[in-house]
Amino acid sequence: MEFTRVDDVTSRDGYPVPAFLFESASAQAGVVVSHGYGSSKEEWLGAAAYLAEAGFAVLAIDLRGHGENTTPIGPGVLDDLMGGLAYMRRYGAVAAVGHSLSGRLSLMTDADVVVAISPSVVQEVSEFGTWMFENLPSPFVREPYSGYVIELLKELGEVPTFSGPALLLYSARDIPNIIAGTKGLADRLPQAELREITDQVRPDISSDQPLVRYLPRWFNHLELRANRQVLEGVPAWLKEQLN
Repeated sequence: MEFTRVDDVTSRDGYPVPAFLFESASAQAGVVVSHGYGSSKEEWLGAAAYLAEAGFAVLAIDLRGHGENTTPIGPGVLDDLMGGLAYMRRYGAVAAVGHSLSGRLSLMTDADVVVAISPSVVQEVSEFGTWMFENLPSPFVREPYSGYVIELLKELGEVPTFSGPALLLYSARDIPNIIAGTKGLADRLPQAELREITDQVRPDISSDQPLVRYLPRWFNHLELRANRQVLEGVPAWLKEQLN
């Protein structure tokens, strides 16, 4: 297996997409791993490595406005993911594996199969989620103002009905709106498999403060990137679909 930085990935609308590639001579399919809002490709290299160990060629990308991607953030984040998928078509079938914002984006692509990890398919961002985005902005995203993600989700529009195989994952104590949105999405996707992650989950907090009670849900959402059930379950499911 080889691990390299690649500089020839371009978005669907022609902008460079910074990426790392795990490549194997025997890879039979390609996978694009993309991060959530306020994250970066570096935070998902562990998950990408597990997928590479399972025999896939894996591309981990920075969406525009994040990490090393200097293109201004906007709805074109979808074009970045589409560019990554087009790049990985050289390996045959392709899968999109995305978390949070990218879980939503993955379902809007032409990937052959999709894994959406705690996807941002919410009817609305809760008041506590809004507070977190506005008051604790991530240092990994260059946004026009704190909390821009709420506007971005509206600009992206409705999630279409992805017709291929889709694995939808959420934490047993995830953000409540994401749990509801993911379950609702599973009901309308023709080939969706819904899984609840129950291991390595933070407990709820007993508090009179609603924001304090919300915090473990926020962290459970973020920490799925290193959850053992995710790291082991996603490669196994993709092997069933693509091999």
